[in-house]
Amino acid sequence: MTTTKKKKQQDIRGDQVTVLCVLKRNAKSAKQALEGIHALHKKYRMIPSVNFSDCIAVPIILPVLFDEEEKQQGEDIRSTSEGEPSPENFAHAVVEEWKQTYEWDWIRHVDRQLCPYSTAVMGNQHHLNASNNSQGQFSDGLGQQDSNAGGALVEGLTSGQQALYHVIRYLAQEEREQQSKQQQGNNDISLKKDIQSLDMTICPKKLEVFGDDRTVVLPPTAFPISTVDQLLEAHVLQSIKVADDTNNESSSSCLKRLRQDFWKQLAAFYKSQRIARRGKVDPESKIRESGHRLIWPNSQGIPDETGPGAPGWIRVTEQGIGQSFDMCRVMFSRGNISEKIRFGKLVQPGERLLDMYAGIGYYTLPALVIGKAAHVVACEWNEHAIRALKFNVKDNKISEDRVTILKGDCRVVCQEHGLVNQFDRISLGLLPSAEGGWRTAIKALGPNGGWLHIHANVPVAEVNDWSLWMSRELWNLVQEERSSDEVNEQYIGNNEEDASGNKWIVVCHYVEKVKSFAPTVAHFVADVYVGRPSGLNSSSASCQDIDPSCTTAVVVQTDGTLIHCPETVKPPSCALSPDGVLSQEWMR
Repeated sequence: MTTTKKKKQQDIRGDQVTVLCVLKRNAKSAKQALEGIHALHKKYRMIPSVNFSDCIAVPIILPVLFDEEEKQQGEDIRSTSEGEPSPENFAHAVVEEWKQTYEWDWIRHVDRQLCPYSTAVMGNQHHLNASNNSQGQFSDGLGQQDSNAGGALVEGLTSGQQALYHVIRYLAQEEREQQSKQQQGNNDISLKKDIQSLDMTICPKKLEVFGDDRTVVLPPTAFPISTVDQLLEAHVLQSIKVADDTNNESSSSCLKRLRQDFWKQLAAFYKSQRIARRGKVDPESKIRESGHRLIWPNSQGIPDETGPGAPGWIRVTEQGIGQSFDMCRVMFSRGNISEKIRFGKLVQPGERLLDMYAGIGYYTLPALVIGKAAHVVACEWNEHAIRALKFNVKDNKISEDRVTILKGDCRVVCQEHGLVNQFDRISLGLLPSAEGGWRTAIKALGPNGGWLHIHANVPVAEVNDWSLWMSRELWNLVQEERSSDEVNEQYIGNNEEDASGNKWIVVCHYVEKVKSFAPTVAHFVADVYVGRPSGLNSSSASCQDIDPSCTTAVVVQTDGTLIHCPETVKPPSCALSPDGVLSQEWMR
């Protein structure tokens, strides 16, 4: 770097931050894309890259775990004492995940450089003072400006331990201002030892920050009241007694007050306005409601009120699509984002879709927003999910005449509303198994057939067997549902060519692993074509090799080769029993 350029850098009022270096012509689209996933750091301005002359440096916000450690430890850090990835490696890993998930090809480099404050920050003295006073403090991803619970990183503590240490330490300092520096130092050492002795189930290595409002979500066993009270009694309440023996506040009353202060400061530490605890979901529950319970500021667990503006209402934006719901009543999985995007891109403009297990619109919304589907019929039986789905349709500015929402069991409502012979594509996104809806889906496909996207939890070792068995079962359903006189009249009239259904083929074209479910079990989705051979994508080399006269089920292997399903296939362990019951043992 030249002397002049160094001088200019020194004159900039700003901070060293992580940036994406993009070509100048891509700067505007990069900014819009990063805003879409809430990763653009609006505190700083985009400026020319210091190290790459043909690029613009776009400041970004990384996930909570390491963005602050980058700021404190600098570029030369390569590893941490806990064996976690270094901040530099973490930044590259996050950006690589973005590139793969969103198919961003405009990112040239990941770098760190001095970026000036934005006009909004420079024009706001409060923000500017907070920025100037943040040296040695958590400020980007942790430590809200109105919280004093931030502090310099403490060696040997994980991200979760850092949070617990600084919150307890701040509360103690508020009560022991009269203590000497030596006494405070001894107390800090004692607090650090107590926190390091906690089991990881009590004090996890990191905490989850969820949703657009950065709700802190604790694991089920993290920070139990008994442990919080013990730390408060030992390191805060005791300090009050030592510092002021004339304090008339009862220990129980003081502890109750400190407990609320603890949650408040923990939320502020993560720039959050809310804390919830993740709960378990009853595997026997048909609706499978969320197990999340609110802790602070609303401590009701499950508030009585629901809907927009209620204590449990949260918004999660993915790929520019807003998904709002009551986190205490409706389940949500962030691990499905890649699959939602992939599904949206598979949908073709003008298609008619059936979403048999719609939820809050996990696949309905991408089909409409990304895929430009003409119409989606969404079935759902959880009334709280339906409320959220209706809200999300309006929130994403989707015309209501493009969506029909039906309440109830999809197998029943499809029959009641005559949803047969209509759809180009059907989503069966029910876990652990959507097998109970396969027959309904076969009936609902249009006269030429279409695509089924079948989700399931499957033992990883059995995924190939599952593909063969599923394809054969679907083929059997085709024979049953497309051969009866009543169905033929409704589907294809007097067209004798298709009267037996034998001209239809079943092709398991692709199987995608969505995410892990258990050590030996994963969530998979299969893209299965069921219909006339002419309806297959002619641009697919593997599909071109399929004999149009084929009268059986076919699985396309990863190398493009075809396997014809045998007439009998042993059911995998994830199959329903003959009486329609799914065993849970294999999923553990």
